[in-house]
Amino acid sequence: MRWSRIKVVVMRRTRNAFVLFGHEGSNPSDSVFTFSGFSTCIPSIIMNIAHTTEQGIIMHSIIEKEKRLLGSVMALIALFAIFHIFKYTLGNDIWYDEVFSMSFAQKSFGDIVKLTSRDVHPPFYYFYLKIMTGIICLFIGSQKIVLAAKIASVLPWFGILALGITYIRKRFGYVAFGLFMLLITAMPQLPTYYLEIRMYSLSLFLITADIILAHYLYENAEKKNYLQWFLFFLTGILTAYTQYYSCIAIIGVYIALFFILLFKKNSAKKLSITKLLICSAASVILYLPWLPLLKGQMEHVSGSYWIQPLTLRSLAGCVKFIILPVVYLGKLPVISVVLSLGTIAILGFLFVRSIIMDKDKKSVSTAIICISPIVLVVLSGFILSALGTPIFIYRYLVATLGGLWLFVSIMAERAITRRPFVLLILPFLFTTYLSMKGIDAEEGNKLAQEKSAMAAIANIPESSVLITNFDHVTAVLGYYRPDCSVILYEGEVDKLLPDMLGNITDNAHDGDVLALVKDNSRDVYFLGSFNSREEIVAKWEEQGICNQLSDNVLVERYWINVYKLSGEKND
Repeated sequence: MRWSRIKVVVMRRTRNAFVLFGHEGSNPSDSVFTFSGFSTCIPSIIMNIAHTTEQGIIMHSIIEKEKRLLGSVMALIALFAIFHIFKYTLGNDIWYDEVFSMSFAQKSFGDIVKLTSRDVHPPFYYFYLKIMTGIICLFIGSQKIVLAAKIASVLPWFGILALGITYIRKRFGYVAFGLFMLLITAMPQLPTYYLEIRMYSLSLFLITADIILAHYLYENAEKKNYLQWFLFFLTGILTAYTQYYSCIAIIGVYIALFFILLFKKNSAKKLSITKLLICSAASVILYLPWLPLLKGQMEHVSGSYWIQPLTLRSLAGCVKFIILPVVYLGKLPVISVVLSLGTIAILGFLFVRSIIMDKDKKSVSTAIICISPIVLVVLSGFILSALGTPIFIYRYLVATLGGLWLFVSIMAERAITRRPFVLLILPFLFTTYLSMKGIDAEEGNKLAQEKSAMAAIANIPESSVLITNFDHVTAVLGYYRPDCSVILYEGEVDKLLPDMLGNITDNAHDGDVLALVKDNSRDVYFLGSFNSREEIVAKWEEQGICNQLSDNVLVERYWINVYKLSGEKND
């Protein structure tokens, strides 16, 4: 009788959460992350579970049902979140790095290999993007290739969901599964990289898959596992050909699996280590053809990268990148960081205590496998920086976050042995809520500004000359307006861009601009960035180059003044 009463309360609150989340006649565009919806759904269930604890009226078997309910609701919110993120794929805006992705995707496979040898990343992601955009464009039309590319960035999330349903849920439990899906979907930075047309979401899926495969192979070392070993090898080599720091992360998984197998008390461990060494050797052999091209890329990177050397403060920067919501809501983001770090510390203490009390070596091995990718990536970044080649930036951590958040979720599953411990979930809910508020503000602003920005660019007459003072804007305009000549004023573009786009030149000076204006055969526009644009047009006026400001627009993340240049003053 008592269980029936409590079950009704929980289910009623769950149903109310659906209403608050907008599934009964509200606007679909506002259907997911309203403050009342997010703050009422899981917290209400958590508080019911915690309250019934103090009354002590449900037995252990019912706790498992509650954990299943809690995990399922968190997974459902993660699903809502990804569809909420998905609506931002409708934007046609791209930024500098995405110009490279879009340009590669429209080349042949042979040209991708040739051009990536001069890029800073290996080619597999561009193969993936070309294939996926080709398939998606069959349904939505080739004119919507930017949309197709953004959809291709969201798709790896569904691969992670499949991993969660098929392995994490069954092996670690519903709370681990639900919390993992929520964290991997909505924790800071991650929503952005499900939208960005780059390799990070694909790498995130591949590394997470390899971590799970490594865990399975460790726990089932006595089995033959030929298929699992092949998938472990295949996932690893594809990751290595996707992004170099992701390759380092995979090496971390290989090293972790080697050592935990080495210390495993099992008669079959020698055979498993042999299989691991075979996978390692095969990976090296398959990577050998790319090594000469990698050498050339490294020389290009060392000569052109702007990245500053890493210091001890960079470690704090890594933590900030991973856990600080990017949203302007006063001190709330900082509060969320303190709460989340405190919760992780508590979970870590409970995890270590349970390992010591239970002498649970398997859990230690699980922790090593999950954490090894991010540890080795950060360590490698510092080593390369110390050697004089600082090529590590915080976003390279994104691909390793699957292992980190999986480990946190596993610790949460183990910790929730008593109902009050369910309250440890709340700080993560708060952080993910702020993170989603941030993505709404950023991407919503881009969508709001896009119509006027795209109109301003489209209104420029065909075959015009577009002069810029920022190489990022040069690349973006070169992609948007292939019919126009795009020139960078007093600066150099990446040498790959002119070959990829064909309409970009650089190093224009005042005399070149004056000659173009006086030629009168084509319209000339200056799309100026930063405060220096006013100084530039003022200097040109002194040389007889007049300007008329027609627009001030936001193109993705670049604020641009659009000036029409001429040799005669406008009234």
